[in-house]
Amino acid sequence: MLKALLVDDEVNNLQSLEFLLNNDCEGVTVAGKANDAVQARKWLTNHTVDVIFLDINMPGESGFEFLQSLTSRNFKVVFVTAYNQYAIQAIKASALDYILKPVNIDELKQAVEKLKDAVKNNITSDQNQLMLENFLETIHKKQFPKKIALPQLGGISFIEVDNIVSLQADSNYTIIHMNNMQKLVVTKTLKEFEELLDQTQFTRIHKSYIVNMRYIKEYSTTDGGIVKMTDGNQWSISRRQLENFLQKMKTDSLMFGK
Repeated sequence: MLKALLVDDEVNNLQSLEFLLNNDCEGVTVAGKANDAVQARKWLTNHTVDVIFLDINMPGESGFEFLQSLTSRNFKVVFVTAYNQYAIQAIKASALDYILKPVNIDELKQAVEKLKDAVKNNITSDQNQLMLENFLETIHKKQFPKKIALPQLGGISFIEVDNIVSLQADSNYTIIHMNNMQKLVVTKTLKEFEELLDQTQFTRIHKSYIVNMRYIKEYSTTDGGIVKMTDGNQWSISRRQLENFLQKMKTDSLMFGK
């Protein structure tokens, strides 16, 4: 049974989340509640917890600042937040989980199942610590993520975004082609990566391909358009994406189009 701490400055939100977890989610029990970061820190000095359901926007001290203040983070985190695209990008890049307010019971159940899967797949406290550190670094620098945490069987792999050459869709999976010729198969869709990556560096050229503009070796007009990458792969450009691709090539390449 997972023990949970709930942290939110709004009492109604705490009570609602506690009710849903206790009555609709198997495998988790509410061990404590706190209305702010100060209360949460005090609670943690005397208790251990498996997961914190953490509100991001709290007066005085945000959820991010609360996490940064802790010297030990031997727990998992599920962020509970109003919509904030930038924060969500950082959360996704670090393989952490979130649910949007108002809390939807189906999303909450999915979050709990992911937590149980993480325990089942032996994600260690050290790996969890790295996930949180990656997240806090991204938030602190206010930039697109430079590292992405990818859940793998039995653990987490961290990859440098700059080392990604291209991404290839394979049904509900994505094949990531790295600059060292390694391939990673990840249970995320290409659409998820498109939303996550810096679109000034990465561009969607086809429903099945995203390329890192830095690794384009050659562009050919053959068959409507083909890009050849430095790792030897070559991908077709769809007619729908061609204009956007050419515009980015003009921006990235000094002589292109002249």
